[in-house]
This record gives sequence, C-alpha cells and structure tokens, in this order.
Amino acid sequence: MAVTVRLFAAARSAAGMREVQLEGATVRDVLDALQVTSPAVARVLPQCSYLLNEVACRDHSASVADGDVLDVLPPFAGGAH
Repeated sequence: MAVTVRLFAAARSAAGMREVQLEGATVRDVLDALQVTSPAVARVLPQCSYLLNEVACRDHSASVADGDVLDVLPPFAGGAH
C-alpha cells in the first residue's frame, strides 16, 4: 500500500526530501520504511507528532490504506506569546 509521507521542518532537513511514497500496513511500518530510506531522519522521529489524513495519530499500530497521507511534524519553535 503506497502512503505519501510529507516531511516538515527538521524532519525534511534530516531526510533531505519533502515527500516520499512508502509501503506499509501500519503507521509503524511506514515510519520504519522511512528510516530505511533516510537513516538520518531516525534521530528526529521520536520528537515528532503525526497526522494521518489530517487527523492526529498517536497510535503507530493504526492501519494505513493505499493513498493515505502521513504528515511528520517535528516540534516547531516560535509562535504567539
């Protein structure tokens, strides 16, 4: 199942790409495939939050389907005070 993984901020920088198509049956499978594709991203992933089809996803055992989108969001600095 091809899932589009979109990378932002530090995850994008570590991976050296904005987006990649990966295979997997669960969020964990997709994240594991991402680390194989780009080992440097492994250091960033533990601090990241994830959106699966624009909905917060904390359960890495969640199933993914062909065409799903997984956003990888590292902590962002700044914002309103």
